[in-house]
Amino acid sequence: MSDAPKMRYETWRALALWGEEEEAAALEVLRSRSLFRYYGPDLRHRTDAFEAAFCEVTGVAHTVAVSSGTAALTAAMIGLGIPPGAEVIVPGVTFVGSVSAVVAARGVPVFAEVDDSLTLDPAHLEERITGRTWGVMPVHLNNVAADMGPILEVARRHGLRVIEDAAQAAGVSYGGRPVGGLGDAGAFSFQLDKNITAGEGGAVTVSDADVYDRVARYQDQGGQFTTSKGATRGTGDHPPFVGANLRMTELTAAILSAQLPRLVPMCRRLRDVARQVRGETADLPIRWRRLPDEDGSGGDLTLFLDSRLQARALVADLNAAGIPAHTMYQGQPVTANRAVREGRTPWGVEWERPPRLRTSEALLGRSVTIGLGAAMTDEDVDALVIAFRKSYQDITRAQ
Repeated sequence: MSDAPKMRYETWRALALWGEEEEAAALEVLRSRSLFRYYGPDLRHRTDAFEAAFCEVTGVAHTVAVSSGTAALTAAMIGLGIPPGAEVIVPGVTFVGSVSAVVAARGVPVFAEVDDSLTLDPAHLEERITGRTWGVMPVHLNNVAADMGPILEVARRHGLRVIEDAAQAAGVSYGGRPVGGLGDAGAFSFQLDKNITAGEGGAVTVSDADVYDRVARYQDQGGQFTTSKGATRGTGDHPPFVGANLRMTELTAAILSAQLPRLVPMCRRLRDVARQVRGETADLPIRWRRLPDEDGSGGDLTLFLDSRLQARALVADLNAAGIPAHTMYQGQPVTANRAVREGRTPWGVEWERPPRLRTSEALLGRSVTIGLGAAMTDEDVDALVIAFRKSYQDITRAQ
């Protein structure tokens, strides 16, 4: 165990910066008694305003606010017209919600390896394409954008739809462009530990007007939700269809809107913290996670050790020193989930057991992620560097 001075800091991002703005926004909606986005005694139209503001942040023409990140992924694929049974390639390192969304859209997930960025390996993506492949879902993991240049090149060459899972990457960019606007559709989550949060919530970002129309209608009962005044959702240019209820509330939108001005500066600050830590430990033989676009990341400190045993030892030592650290997804790819492994869905077994993703397993199992918090002070960062240096040296020498 490290004998460095103990430190304590929280790894919350948006939540760490909550204050009077969120309280005022929530109270405004509560006092209006109009929590539903379409009507009420004193409707404030906060969901409409959030959608417009999020378009500005992501650089897209259209945003549809929904109830969760998984709902956003599902609605995005429905909006893009996924056929029943179509295959969608998903990286093996992701949250199970990526797979859940494919299943909810009646698609079939196909799993591909990640590379040392812990995001989708463009070379293995191409190997997994078959005549049944309809789309690909690159995941921007832990505030690092996937390597979208080669991914998009492969996808366009094979005529695949690209659905960006940006649940963990609001405010992150790639090649100077915000994630969520690089493929055919993007999906964001606003769950509690995300870059902006209302505890739950999500958003779909698209540029194509017809796709937007389908997404907007699907998450709103197919566009056939009729208010007491007879209003409906959708342009009316396309035949109606039965959809789902995945709507965002006015309260959620108001709380999220209060945080949007802080999003990009917060990501910049966390990116600078990560750079400082890497820079001040540059004399050590650390193998850091590769960042496809370091300038656009939102702050990630992930390194690879020589073995799973060494990674577990470093996590334990860092935690003992007061540094929040973990191995993402407990070192297991999403295919380790029993339901995913066995292809079990609510309507039966839909796919055969996927092959082992040995590269992904090896990389993930040997990884250690150090959590960074939006409220970290310069003193916290200095203490982190000292404690991390000692733990890393102690563990790697001992092993």
